[in-house]
Amino acid sequence: MPERIVLLKMGDHAFSLPFDHVDEILGADRAMPRNSVPEDVPTEGGNEGLWVSSRGRWLKVLEFLPEIPRTRNSQILVVTCGGSSRAFQVEQVVGIETVDPLRPFPEVAKPFCDLPFSGIRFLKDRLVLELDLSELISLDSGGGGSD
Repeated sequence: MPERIVLLKMGDHAFSLPFDHVDEILGADRAMPRNSVPEDVPTEGGNEGLWVSSRGRWLKVLEFLPEIPRTRNSQILVVTCGGSSRAFQVEQVVGIETVDPLRPFPEVAKPFCDLPFSGIRFLKDRLVLELDLSELISLDSGGGGSD
């Protein structure tokens, strides 16, 4: 059965996230330094970095891949999984696609990957790596808020 995904471009790679877990796709210009955020917002994410307001909550913007620089074309994805929400900076959201079901990510490759993957997909002739959202959110070291 086909599934809906949000397709991302980061460097030379294509990644996907389940559409149902993406709350918002925002322009990078929506991010602001901590000193621009209202004082009553909890600072569990620290005072460094950028923050974004999404649906009445403030979230620290986390770098999805630190080696990909922030540009004026960068975007911010607000995702929710297991009651926790996070904002991630990405290079580009390519679009929303309907794709075939996920195939397992090769176990032998997992030790060589810095990011958690739940599987792979093929979109046209391109390999797309599906991010394991629950693990990606748990990698955050206090950088966001919970619902």
